[in-house]
Amino acid sequence: MTEKDQPKSSINLLKGWPNPCLLPVAQINAASASALSDPNVSTPGLLYGPDPGYWPLREGIATWLSRFYEKHLKASIYAERICITGGASQNLASILQVFSDPLHTRYIWMVSPTYFRVCPIFEDNAFAGRLRSVPEDDEGIDVDFLRKRLQDDDQNAPGHEASGNGSPTHRPHNDGHEVRSNGNTKDVSKLHYHR
Repeated sequence: MTEKDQPKSSINLLKGWPNPCLLPVAQINAASASALSDPNVSTPGLLYGPDPGYWPLREGIATWLSRFYEKHLKASIYAERICITGGASQNLASILQVFSDPLHTRYIWMVSPTYFRVCPIFEDNAFAGRLRSVPEDDEGIDVDFLRKRLQDDDQNAPGHEASGNGSPTHRPHNDGHEVRSNGNTKDVSKLHYHR
């Protein structure tokens, strides 16, 4: 078989996993040996531990993120705002449980393309048939597209009057957080609360 006849190898981008040579086996082995030898770390670590995660880890992540994104941030990232989870899927499910309610949340809006595990998580949380996509422009979420679609859906949501969801009475607290992309700021939160 010549080189020309050999099948080309492919790279599977579906899972988003790193190359195994990048996995930090030695560093994790050393860190786990250190953590397990200190009862102040191992006992809470082997139990449930603090809900938001191990405080020194949260501080380290906040410091690293603040340094890495310092050109794009107006303020530092605080450890109090960092929560350690088992991964993106678990974190998304936790956010859904806290900030959404299938009786009041009419649609789920997400950028497209999106993380491949997102849709089944939303569907498992009673949002099947209510997923909507938003394209991105050079600055992030296409706010004009989202604004128009929200207005259209407010007027045309199928069956929303019959289901009692014509004017949802409960909405998540809006504390004025803004979405940032490429150093530009867009106040997307006002779109959701525009009524």
